[in-house]
Amino acid sequence: MYLFEWLMFDGREKVDYDALAKETDRQIKESEKIPPIGVTQSVSRAIRHNDSLYAYNSTYMDVRTPSDEKRGVITFLIGGVGASLTTMLIGLLYYIGGEYLALLMDSPPSLNIIEYLLMWIIPAIPIVSLYLYFKYVFSYLRLEIFTARRLIVRFNRITRKVYLLRPKHLGGVVALDWDKTDVCINPNMSELDGTGGFVLLGWEKEYHAVSDADGNPKDDFEMTLVGKPTRNAAELLAFWEYIRRYMEDGPEAAPAPERLLPRFPWPWHSLSAVWRLDTGFIKTPALWIFIPIHLLLLPLILIHACAHWVSLLLCYEPRFPRSIANAGIHRKEK
Repeated sequence: MYLFEWLMFDGREKVDYDALAKETDRQIKESEKIPPIGVTQSVSRAIRHNDSLYAYNSTYMDVRTPSDEKRGVITFLIGGVGASLTTMLIGLLYYIGGEYLALLMDSPPSLNIIEYLLMWIIPAIPIVSLYLYFKYVFSYLRLEIFTARRLIVRFNRITRKVYLLRPKHLGGVVALDWDKTDVCINPNMSELDGTGGFVLLGWEKEYHAVSDADGNPKDDFEMTLVGKPTRNAAELLAFWEYIRRYMEDGPEAAPAPERLLPRFPWPWHSLSAVWRLDTGFIKTPALWIFIPIHLLLLPLILIHACAHWVSLLLCYEPRFPRSIANAGIHRKEK
């Protein structure tokens, strides 16, 4: 789930920001540079919430990130290896314990003395494998399980802040200035460029617009991905316009959706997440070929869905710190 976010954060930790900025500026031609988009610049006449909101009120709205459905594969592959090694070790210890227990109960020995001694070599195989597993592989499971169930981006229009709710290994909780947000969107992109796209927001290091959950400034740059992947450029631009109007003009300019995203991990939500067959295809006969393909892949889809659901159950529901959860709620607008 968090593979891309983890790679992005890990790379950010190791990169020389000033050198990267100079190199990027040198490589990109002047004609190819896209002027930065500020939060006051409108990019679309339409607005769309993109089915990406967890919470909405007159103070803030909580928005999902693009990777919410990307679960299950790491859980199934890496988790399956760990579960198999653990099961093997337990089975061997159970067998060895039974043999020694039979000796203590004066039962006739089924093995000779050498075999009783050598049988302890066999459990060494899963023990060593589990040691290597926990040392080198287990940490990658945190990308899908034993971590926060979701990443949340909160837009608070009263404090005019953007809050990122993330686990510590992905950067932790930070507060960012809305007015100093850089929007990585090309208003003139083609419709195809918006396929599978999402909003990318950034905060430059020199703005000093980043602080931690306690309000302490951080001398660092930040970036975050926002929203469900879109189907075309118009949808992408309308989604950002929805967020922008909510923060700049208020809830009247960006009304609440009829339905918010559920937070409880129902199993059918996992199935729908990995099915990924847009019902809009049904209206286009030329795309009906995808239906039998999905039916042929149904066994794999069900396995993936089960792993997806297990990963949700093994995660915790994240919560903003109280200082952020209550920010702006009791403050009157001037």
